Amino acid sequence: MIKKTLCTALVCAAVMTAITACQAEPQQESAGAAQESSAVETLESSSVEADSTYLITAAGTYELSGDISDTVVTVAAGKNDKVELVLDNVTIENTNGPAIYIQSADKVCITLKEGTVNTVSDGTDYSMIDGDTNADAAIFSRADLTINGSGTLNVTGNYKHGIVSKDDLIISDTNINAAAQKVGLNGKDCVEITNSVINVTAGSDGIRSDNEEDTSRGYVCLEGAEVNITAANDGIQAETELKASESVVTVNAGGGSNYALLSAEESYKGLKAGGNITISSGTYKIDSMDDCIHSNSNISITGGTFELASGDDGIHADTELSVSGGTMDISKSYEGLESSKLLISGGIISVVASDDGLNGAGGSDGSAMGGRFGQGGFSASTGEIIISGGYILVNASGDGIDANGNITVSGGVTLVSGPTSNGNAAFDYDGTATVTGGVLVALGSSGMAQGFTTAENQGAIASSVSYQNAGTSFALCDESGNVIVSFTPEKSYQFAVVTSPGIQSGHTYTIVTGAEIDGADNNGYAENTTLTGGTSAAEIEMTSTLYNAGGMGGRGGMGNPGGMGGKGGKK
Repeated sequence: MIKKTLCTALVCAAVMTAITACQAEPQQESAGAAQESSAVETLESSSVEADSTYLITAAGTYELSGDISDTVVTVAAGKNDKVELVLDNVTIENTNGPAIYIQSADKVCITLKEGTVNTVSDGTDYSMIDGDTNADAAIFSRADLTINGSGTLNVTGNYKHGIVSKDDLIISDTNINAAAQKVGLNGKDCVEITNSVINVTAGSDGIRSDNEEDTSRGYVCLEGAEVNITAANDGIQAETELKASESVVTVNAGGGSNYALLSAEESYKGLKAGGNITISSGTYKIDSMDDCIHSNSNISITGGTFELASGDDGIHADTELSVSGGTMDISKSYEGLESSKLLISGGIISVVASDDGLNGAGGSDGSAMGGRFGQGGFSASTGEIIISGGYILVNASGDGIDANGNITVSGGVTLVSGPTSNGNAAFDYDGTATVTGGVLVALGSSGMAQGFTTAENQGAIASSVSYQNAGTSFALCDESGNVIVSFTPEKSYQFAVVTSPGIQSGHTYTIVTGAEIDGADNNGYAENTTLTGGTSAAEIEMTSTLYNAGGMGGRGGMGNPGGMGGKGGKK
């Protein structure tokens, strides 16, 4: 059975004035009687025929409870009417169309009564025309839709989608479990989720906002949300902006990073936006076939914890990617962080990449080209990497740090376990490389190795060393044997690019390998410390702020070319 209650405690609407049902019209109460007490009517299931409709035509609050099948709850109110549906342990199963259909109203609020479990589902195959589109979701709304309340809503979209609003979809302080053949939750103008627990299993996108006509709409906002998504395509997709803060977001997109490319025409990203993405806090665990976090414009990350595994890029922005805080672990990627302009000013970042670790490259990333998402999508003449802070660890099989334009380092700590193939380099650029501060140690192969072109305030060294096995510590020591900086890479190396405030012109430095470094962290990194044991691999005399010996040197600034000026040792 299903109960309809005419309530005086209104959340989203004025006092109810009318309610009708197509097959069984309930007795009407006067407004005065409704103000004095609630009117409750129980409709036995036998009195409701198949294909029937509960039709709500006026503003008010309507309470539904009990079980009903092959019936749609329809809201067809006036354009200024506000309607609230209170779900009290209700089950609505409609095999012939949507379970809840909001045809017209100003705003509709679905409130889940505290402690209740409510279930809605549609049929597997039906045709229901709604204006210029089909009503094709278990809950389908043409008006602004808000879902709130401390109960639970279970939604099954057997035909296509779970919940669709053709206007705003606002979810606040509630719990929703949605499973759908296509999109789990869709709000055309926006999807806003606040202080709610959302679980979505979707046959295409998990959560989506897709207004293409209005640049101020089509956005997704998460605040204080717990969101768990398993999606065959994108986890969360915003046509314009995507913002997230204080949320716990878990996404598996396209089967995860271990899955092979399914279709070049589809998208399998974790978080995706056509405009900007802004993340200020929260926890994000994303395993995606394509990019974990992707913007066709800019990405700004100022805080949060990230565990990312990608079949393509860990984080990609077409225009600018800025990281100023947070903790980021990219355990698997083709390229770790990629953008036309990559700015890192803070945070703790760890990147594992099968190609480039940090990639500054101009142009847009055309996903799924050449059998790998984004392959060949960038031009080869523009792109910039600017590092002014943070702690960055890169383990790359391709180039460790690669800019199609310029690299600038002014702060932070950057450690690169670079490639073993001579076709790549731990430190690579097409324009210039300038250092004015900070620490960088990039270790890798020698065939394409480059050093800095300009060094101000401190020195920069690029030098060959004898071949060292993976896991062999590297240390640069001053004349007294004190460690200026150290690092233990995960791969073998035979070339080093090093800069630190402790390197100055007019002094001599020694590269020591295989030593035990006092006070080193888990990456073998330490500064201004001591060592025990080890072997001298090279001796460097800094006659200027630049020392480049072996490899390709620094373009436009060779320093001491060919190892000239060094005192013994292999340069």
